[in-house]
Amino acid sequence: MVIINQVKIGQAEAIALIVTVLATKVFLTYPAFIVSLGGSAAWQITLISGLVTLVFFWFILKYLERFPDRTFPETAEYITGPYLGGLIVFSVLVLWLFELAITFRRFGELIVIVALPETSISITMLIFLICTGLAAYLGLSTIARACYLAFPFTLGAVLLILVLSYPSWNTDWLFPILGNGVLNTIKVGIMRSSDFIELNFIYALPLVFYAQQVGKIGYLSIIITMITFVMIVITFQLTIPAVVGQEPYLPLYQMAQSVYLGRFIQRIEAIFVFFWVFSGYLWVSAGVYGFCHILTQWLKLPDYRPLVLPTLIIIFAVAFIPQSKPDALSIANHSYRSFGYIQAFGLPVLLLLLAILFGKGGRYNAER
Repeated sequence: MVIINQVKIGQAEAIALIVTVLATKVFLTYPAFIVSLGGSAAWQITLISGLVTLVFFWFILKYLERFPDRTFPETAEYITGPYLGGLIVFSVLVLWLFELAITFRRFGELIVIVALPETSISITMLIFLICTGLAAYLGLSTIARACYLAFPFTLGAVLLILVLSYPSWNTDWLFPILGNGVLNTIKVGIMRSSDFIELNFIYALPLVFYAQQVGKIGYLSIIITMITFVMIVITFQLTIPAVVGQEPYLPLYQMAQSVYLGRFIQRIEAIFVFFWVFSGYLWVSAGVYGFCHILTQWLKLPDYRPLVLPTLIIIFAVAFIPQSKPDALSIANHSYRSFGYIQAFGLPVLLLLLAILFGKGGRYNAER
């Protein structure tokens, strides 16, 4: 464990945090949307996107290793200058905020659909946001420990649903094995590496861990998330044919509803809703903290906590820009997710190449 700036967090807690941030989307429309893109080859798209993310993370890691004592805003401004560097940081923060708001809206819709159908979505989301703001205010160590404690239970709930859906499996629904074609699968797999866009949270870790520790945390988190995605998508395909599987708004919830263990054990999805909602709560809390943390570094402020309340207000306002659930779903799946990988993985590669070209960072930076 490394302690810097009074932040205490272990590697296992960091891995649980990053996996929670990356994988929580499976409780929303992720499996169904991937099936709509790849048909019977949807699981291959998930696998390709994870492998592509592993490759790009190598560049992110080299970028972080080159500037071990600088924050992300500092390195961006150091490499490209204060104006262009500030624009780069601003673009990252805008996408981060937009992702937070839209996903927050979708989790609000989930709560209303599965638990509180008679409650106004604005009231539900307001209570949800106040709780996430409190966790973000308490800091990274609190969120990471909560993720560490909740992770085995949440993962166990998901795995239990996958196993209990076994009676509904049909291997015929995995064919044709190439889905919509090899080239389409590869193309979509590369583009859907944007499903790992939350890996940007790694920018908040360099001053908490050494670079080699960040590498271990990142690689393990990506691999665990990729395996989880593949297992869920392939089980979803075995349970529901591709033509039907692209329709549900909450695919995993539908799978849980299909589980039948006899007349005395039914509707087991009610048991797991708590874990899903709690995962969403941790996701938004981590996102709010990460956004405020990076913004604080960019603005060179002494503390991130005064920014939490304004950030919550902006998130709440932006979350209601989509007029309906289908609009929020369309924005999430067809807008920034279609190009988000360019910013998430392209910027670190570009900054790394510029740093090498200009001779900034590494030993040269230490001498300066």
